[in-house]
Amino acid sequence: MEDLKREFEADLVKKAPTELKPPTQVSKPLLDQHMADMVETNPPRRTQGKTSPNNDKEQPSATALPTAAYKEVSDGTGLKFYTPQNSMERRLPQPTHQPDIEDYLRQELERSQVQLHEANTRADQAERAARELSRELQLRSRTSAVAEIRGGSSEDAATSLRAENARLKAELDEARSHIFSLQPYRKELTPKEIGQDFDDLVNNVTDWVTDFMDPTLDSDERRDEVLTAAKKRPGDIQKLKGYLRSQPDLVYGCMYPETDVDIFIAVVMRYLQDHIFQKALYGATSDVVETINFLEASMQTNVEPKRDQFALRTWSAEALNALICSPNYQRARHTRKREITTDLSSLFKIFLKEKEWNKFCVTCQDTIIKPAIALHEKLLTSTDHFYLDLVPYVLWGPPPDHNIRISPDFISDLPRIRCENILQNRKPLSVTKLDPSPSLEQLHHELTHVVSVVPGLYMRQVGKGDVIKEPTVVRMQQTLVAWGAADVREKFVEGGEGTLVRRLCFSRKERGDDQGGGGGLWEKWRNLQLG
Repeated sequence: MEDLKREFEADLVKKAPTELKPPTQVSKPLLDQHMADMVETNPPRRTQGKTSPNNDKEQPSATALPTAAYKEVSDGTGLKFYTPQNSMERRLPQPTHQPDIEDYLRQELERSQVQLHEANTRADQAERAARELSRELQLRSRTSAVAEIRGGSSEDAATSLRAENARLKAELDEARSHIFSLQPYRKELTPKEIGQDFDDLVNNVTDWVTDFMDPTLDSDERRDEVLTAAKKRPGDIQKLKGYLRSQPDLVYGCMYPETDVDIFIAVVMRYLQDHIFQKALYGATSDVVETINFLEASMQTNVEPKRDQFALRTWSAEALNALICSPNYQRARHTRKREITTDLSSLFKIFLKEKEWNKFCVTCQDTIIKPAIALHEKLLTSTDHFYLDLVPYVLWGPPPDHNIRISPDFISDLPRIRCENILQNRKPLSVTKLDPSPSLEQLHHELTHVVSVVPGLYMRQVGKGDVIKEPTVVRMQQTLVAWGAADVREKFVEGGEGTLVRRLCFSRKERGDDQGGGGGLWEKWRNLQLG
């Protein structure tokens, strides 16, 4: 039986080249050499973890060939080859163990990369430690050298180092001062920032006037008390009466109803403009300001080479800023602030009771005077020129009648004025946005100026050299106007309640009340004409 089996397999071997190409056969010497190389390169692995009885035994390599499954075959030339014992295995492609080798090599490469990274990290840490140690040694060496040179102890060395440090600081301060001398003080103030501060001031004035006027305007009894007090204490109203009579647009504004608050806001804003914004440091240190102005004029005319406008403005701003920071000015400011507060509050003393006077003055100082002074000082330290300007547009006519006339510039300046129509509950009025656009003749007949309430805020930008740009509008002047036909305006005036200011500051004869409203100076002011 065994002989028949061997003959059958021998026949298969002879027929294999023609029937089916066998797998590549490897000679035994070459196979033995390959096995030895593989074992030497890839030693057998041992299992890790818990110890088992078989841990001491070497496990066969994943690449070891199962030689027991092969047998020697001769091709007649004397060479021997190994072929699978099973004939079916000989006919099929044999599995390769190459993926196992690649996995092993990949794992070894990853482990090597991790070890290399750790080694580099340790090397960097060692280098940093070496550098720090070197710096420490150098510092100790220098300290020791200084101590040896000075021939003293470490305390002497510390004293010497402190003296050297003070000397270096002095040199730094000197260099910094030299830099500042080459680059003078310059404070940039934007129109947006100044405009916001001005809006806050106007809102404060509006709230302050409304707070003390509304209780009087809303109560007939309180109105009568104020009128009675004006008769008993004419000195308390005389100052306000004189100021109103000096402003023709305020006189004309009294004729329209519901303008008491607007007129008093206009009075406060004009007072601030005259006593704070129009005077350098509002007269607190007039002698020092005059000296600064004298030096500025001398620099402009007498110094060679002559200074340009930018240099003059920069120097003036720096000088005024130094003055504002001085202790003497702080004391002068406090005194002048109290004087301005008392003077402004006295204009409205007739509306107050005796016990309300002190609180009224404190509120005026904190709400109006302090913010106005702060804004004025800020404007003085700017190289650009910010200023307030108010155009009343209502003028006294020539004697002997002194009729009130409207300035012809009013119509041409309308695009630069913020108008509110008193006939339509103070609705904003923009002539350029009216549809259809009114003609010039229509504007002359139907648009009337009532009162200028808030002055405009403008800026002149000072550039390099003698360049002074045209003024730009930061905030428009606020003005009450009456836009409507003549009969509509007349009906509004006749139908409304007369203002309290008119009754306080003008006699019955001037108002025409003793003639039934048909005569007196007031009647002449009803129909304004363009001058």
